[in-house]
Amino acid sequence: MIKRYHIGLFLIILIFLLPSCDLGLKKTDKVRSIGNTSEILVVVENERQWEGVIGKVIREYLGREQYGLNQSEPVFDLAHVNKNSLSDLLKKHRNLLIVEIDKKIPQTKIEISTDLWSKPQQIIRITAPDSDAFVKTVEENVYLLEEKYDKTERDRILSVFRTSLNGKALKQLKRNFDLKMTIPREFYLATSDADFMWLRKEVEKYGQGILIISEPYMDTAQFSTPSIVARLNRYMKQYVPGPTDGSYMKIDAEYFPPRSSVVNDFITDYTVKTSGLWMLENDFMGGPFLSYSFVDHRNHQIITLCGYVYRT
Repeated sequence: MIKRYHIGLFLIILIFLLPSCDLGLKKTDKVRSIGNTSEILVVVENERQWEGVIGKVIREYLGREQYGLNQSEPVFDLAHVNKNSLSDLLKKHRNLLIVEIDKKIPQTKIEISTDLWSKPQQIIRITAPDSDAFVKTVEENVYLLEEKYDKTERDRILSVFRTSLNGKALKQLKRNFDLKMTIPREFYLATSDADFMWLRKEVEKYGQGILIISEPYMDTAQFSTPSIVARLNRYMKQYVPGPTDGSYMKIDAEYFPPRSSVVNDFITDYTVKTSGLWMLENDFMGGPFLSYSFVDHRNHQIITLCGYVYRT
């Protein structure tokens, strides 16, 4: 059984394009950070803050349930500690959110520190004149916070994945799409065509997969949710069969309509993220998916990368 999907993180850590970009972790004398996957340690000044509106807004936004999963899972797992209990060990946590209320300051400020006490590490300190200002700041900047913490998780897992890569799949990806990705050795190349690739990882109790789709880029209408879903469905029906005759993969648009949003923290200039559930037509299987669609201006193609998981 997969306890946590963390499907968004799963696909994000695999998508690294543009060969000119050096995205590797640099050597450092910093100690390795600690903490579970997608966990944030919130440092509050006292328990009243955590039990009051400050803790409530943090739980409401960063701890909210992810949309489109067939089991409940928060965006981030949250733990908290009082400031006077922040030991040297806890300072090594990978993701820290530090809360400060200072009545002397005129307006709220957000300070972001990377790899201060360990590596990889993201520390975000929000200092506000009062609780109401803190709440407003979190509400207005929740996606910024998510992007920063996701990047730290991405860096950590990439450092592990890069030690064991699937060279055959990397060469085929470069040949078909002129792209580079981090593809762990555990993923095998299930299908490869000029405009489609299917990478899979299958173990006893779960499976993971990545679909890569390329089509000529015509106009911005191809970034609409209906267009992205139609594109996924066309290729899934053609290339991703199910275990029984006549079954194939498709997007579930009835019970969990897919949602899309523009991504800011991505390598390309404009990217649309789409998430929801997939299912098998004429069979019984399904799970969450997450896709990223962007334009490859070098080759005048629109690329859609789709990651999915399922339990057996």
